[in-house]
Amino acid sequence: MYIYETADEIGYDLLKAYADYNKQHPTDAERTMWDMLRNKRIGHKFRRQHIIKDYIVDFVCLHHKIVIEIDGQYHLQEKQIVKDKSRTADLQNEGYTIIRFTNEEVVGNPEGIIKSIKNAMMEIIHSAEQTPNSPSPLEGAGGGSDAWAVDAACSGNPGPMEYQAIDLQTGERVFHFGPTWGTNNIGEFLAIVHALALCWQRGLAQKTIYSDSYNAILWVKKRQCKTKLERTPQTEQLYQIIARAENWLRTHDYRNPIVKWETGKWGEVPADFGRK
Repeated sequence: MYIYETADEIGYDLLKAYADYNKQHPTDAERTMWDMLRNKRIGHKFRRQHIIKDYIVDFVCLHHKIVIEIDGQYHLQEKQIVKDKSRTADLQNEGYTIIRFTNEEVVGNPEGIIKSIKNAMMEIIHSAEQTPNSPSPLEGAGGGSDAWAVDAACSGNPGPMEYQAIDLQTGERVFHFGPTWGTNNIGEFLAIVHALALCWQRGLAQKTIYSDSYNAILWVKKRQCKTKLERTPQTEQLYQIIARAENWLRTHDYRNPIVKWETGKWGEVPADFGRK
């Protein structure tokens, strides 16, 4: 499940090829680190060369959202330092803690490195346990936050697709579209844009939009639906709707927060069609 939660569908095939190559050609430091982390040898499951968003991280414990990076000499180059800072900030915004070591540290003192990792993980896990879980948006004042939740459903992929929005305060359906021939990702994308456009029309600039689709949120932020669905006479009408949605995003400076619905903490998004 974590692959679909963390990977960016855009460019995934290329990233996967790079990750597979890196697994087959590890550096001495990466090989040493993997020998210490694999098979839960420190009590936690780690993955290597894992894709998160549009990055490949060296090692990650997804359960506790801890990333371990091993830096070679090229990381000391000025341009790479800037890239690493941006990458670290982006991953931290997604809730990951980044632990960095140099090649020399890992190869020269593996026992000390493992001790450092264990201590850091204990602190991170303890801190997380002391922090109360964020309340569900359904638990706000008046029975729910001032927000809409959107979701899509598709019978097959592609197949008959539909999407809807639910008001979190009233539980009422705000809008519904479909079914039409498409994919679930397209439906998730269009649902968010539909909600934004309706908020714009009604002057609801502060209303939050929740979606459980990271890919759809990313597509909206990039103002482009990066679907691989073939354009055919059957999908032509949907492609015209996509074009209108992309044009709306390019021509409107919306202010509504778009937030990832945390299914693991809050359960299924209220706009879910209940077909899983």
